[in-house]
Amino acid sequence: MEPEDNPSGVIYGTIAVGAVLAAESTRRETFPDTIEATVIILGLYWLAHTYATVVGDRLKMRETLSMDRLWRAFLHEGSIVKGAALPIAVLIVLWMAGVSLQAGVNAALWTSAAALAAFEIIATLRSPITGAQRITQIVLGALLGGGVLLVRVVLH
Repeated sequence: MEPEDNPSGVIYGTIAVGAVLAAESTRRETFPDTIEATVIILGLYWLAHTYATVVGDRLKMRETLSMDRLWRAFLHEGSIVKGAALPIAVLIVLWMAGVSLQAGVNAALWTSAAALAAFEIIATLRSPITGAQRITQIVLGALLGGGVLLVRVVLH
């Protein structure tokens, strides 16, 4: 999942879906309910992020709202969905494989955490930094992924 023109959106989507799964799965009893709630909340994140971007730009630039600007921002912020796609796909595949909901959610959460660590590893490998800086940055990415897992632990 190359984060093309909006890498922050991909990362945000990965974090958001992990947090949503960690929180929502504590209240849902079936895969369909969990997936539905996750997709709805993710859609709201996408819309909220789009709206915040457009209004923030309008406040800075003193511009009026245009449907073209809103649509371009909506498409640009669609990278949030890209970041959420892999953990949701894992959840769906494990549902179809007959795995328990708890195991499926745990696997999707670990997928989110691993993706966050992988994004940091890729970012550090692409940058001209020292070995110590590389390790520090990778640890920070792993800690963020661990934070997604920690939400699950705290809520159970």
